[in-house]
Amino acid sequence: MAGAKKKTGKSGKKRRKPGGPGPQSDSRGGERTAARFSRFATERVNRKIAKLVEGESFRDMDELDRFITRAMEEGTLDAASSGPAGMDDPDEQAQELAFQAMEEPDDRKALSLARRALKLDPESVDARSVEIQITMDDPQERVRAYKSLLERARKDMGKQFFEENKGQFWGVVNTRPFMRALEYLADLLVSQERFEEAIAVYEEMIELNPEDNQGARDSLLGLYLGEGDVLRARSLLNRYHEDDLAVFSWGSAIERFLSGDLPEARDALKKAVRANAFVLAIMAGIEEMPEDYDGGFSPGDINEAWYCLMELGPVWEKQPDVLTWIASELPGLIS
Repeated sequence: MAGAKKKTGKSGKKRRKPGGPGPQSDSRGGERTAARFSRFATERVNRKIAKLVEGESFRDMDELDRFITRAMEEGTLDAASSGPAGMDDPDEQAQELAFQAMEEPDDRKALSLARRALKLDPESVDARSVEIQITMDDPQERVRAYKSLLERARKDMGKQFFEENKGQFWGVVNTRPFMRALEYLADLLVSQERFEEAIAVYEEMIELNPEDNQGARDSLLGLYLGEGDVLRARSLLNRYHEDDLAVFSWGSAIERFLSGDLPEARDALKKAVRANAFVLAIMAGIEEMPEDYDGGFSPGDINEAWYCLMELGPVWEKQPDVLTWIASELPGLIS
């Protein structure tokens, strides 16, 4: 049985990964003719809402909802109207340019946008992140740059901000550039096999945002299991016990095997196959990763199987007995 491809990290590539198709504005702030879906559309709206309600006071949530609804009806919150030229706040202009830079597939244009953003806001985390990804080839230099970037961002937000908002990061829209930088650093550390450092960053992401909108738990589970740390793996599985997608289904079976509970491991493995049977086909070398694979998937499809195998990559590298065990269970799984 062939092992899964080694995970290089979601951001372990030499260059940044631009955003998916979406409405982008050109470098002059005007919308392009061929509009595309933007992965930052909701975040743009949320940033506008935060600005609108800043300094306002509302009797209750109903009044707040009415205020937001009225703003939507007036077109104030239209994400499509976003553009740095129409913004008064230099920081917001910079963030809009950073959004465009992250979605721009051409590195040269993206770098130009990012540097325009940094002129308006030298502390723009997203813009600096794009600059790091494009201009730094050495992985260790990138790690140092990201650590420095995150340290500055922590100081800017302040200790009190972290104390007040810990547990609801990502829900506070202004924290998202910081959370994106944390994710990129963690993935970069994984790509260099600096697993313990990566674990610490992923754990911080979950501590700051237990809702885990970024999926840090998938990478974290793979690292725990790769290190043979079944106690922390079980704790994570219990914390997100409602997660029945491929990574946690297969991870649960692996945790039971590494814990020495073969009857439960066998039952969990059957559930994992029901969650996504394509994992077995890939392991057997029947399926190959498509060249255009971008990490996106739907539950149960072959793209999710690839994602699962990559997130559990440390297991295949460091726990070879797991593959031997799965192979031994094949007759009962396919009968």
